[in-house]
Amino acid sequence: MKSVVQQPQWADSSQGLGLWIERLINIGWLRRPLFFQARQLIIRTAERNGIPWRARRKTLLHQASPLLADVTTPGLVPPDYYRVRFHAYEQGNLCWQAATEAEQATDAMALRIWPDETLSPLIAQTRLRDAIHQVVEPLLIGPVHQALDLGCSVGVSTQHLSRWLRLRAEKRRESSVHIQGLDLSPEMLAVARVRDSEGVVDGWLHRKAEKTGLEECSVDLISLQFVCHELPQSAIHAVLSEAFRLLRPGGALVMVDQDPASSVLQRLPAAVATLLKSTEPYIEHYFSLDMHDALQSVGFRNLRIKACDPRHRVIACLR
Repeated sequence: MKSVVQQPQWADSSQGLGLWIERLINIGWLRRPLFFQARQLIIRTAERNGIPWRARRKTLLHQASPLLADVTTPGLVPPDYYRVRFHAYEQGNLCWQAATEAEQATDAMALRIWPDETLSPLIAQTRLRDAIHQVVEPLLIGPVHQALDLGCSVGVSTQHLSRWLRLRAEKRRESSVHIQGLDLSPEMLAVARVRDSEGVVDGWLHRKAEKTGLEECSVDLISLQFVCHELPQSAIHAVLSEAFRLLRPGGALVMVDQDPASSVLQRLPAAVATLLKSTEPYIEHYFSLDMHDALQSVGFRNLRIKACDPRHRVIACLR
């Protein structure tokens, strides 16, 4: 069934609340206080909920810094869209601060999904990832030998995906899966290597998601989790095309991201919407894109679109 784009009013910069928010965040001397307030709110809330934000940041920086050269692809130049302000970092995601806070931010995001329940970060994170995997499971008819997590950040999604796929292979008495994570930020990948102390991921690749350089038709499953809302539409189309190129016939793509139809997102208070939009420069591109049409135009089929929690949706499809 074709999806209907339902962009939240606060995300539409052409009118109403969205227009005023856009004007506010484009004023430099106002944007910086917004960024500061957004970061302080996130950190305070996370630490109240048992996430040791600042202590963990210090530990990760100390452990990951010596690994940077090993994970960096020489000569790789990030595209211009990735150099803009992201997540309340003026220098964007290409910095140690972003990399050493990504784990904590991901845990905080998982806790926000179920605000009325008392959950540990691990339980919330596991519940989120299990719901994602349940949507894609019916599409996986055969074994998964090769899997790739595009835009893996510090590897939270990659590790959960790997554990699920390895357990699945064990239950089906199949050979184990080979899984890799790919990201544009070498700092993120250095942190990913620190976090993956058990070695459940087979490799970390410093590449562009829209031009990976990997072999055509070489992957059985591609994961794209919480990435598309951070891309302009031109980059989303390019990444989807690359995913189609990499997948074997019958291979599956699983995407997870904000759900435009979510009542939680539709009803965000103006102040919260302003903080969110100030830290997500491409959120409007994402909400206004008909992902169903975008996937079909590339060649994907058997699309399944399903809410996995009150804020997010899973889109699973086959090559």
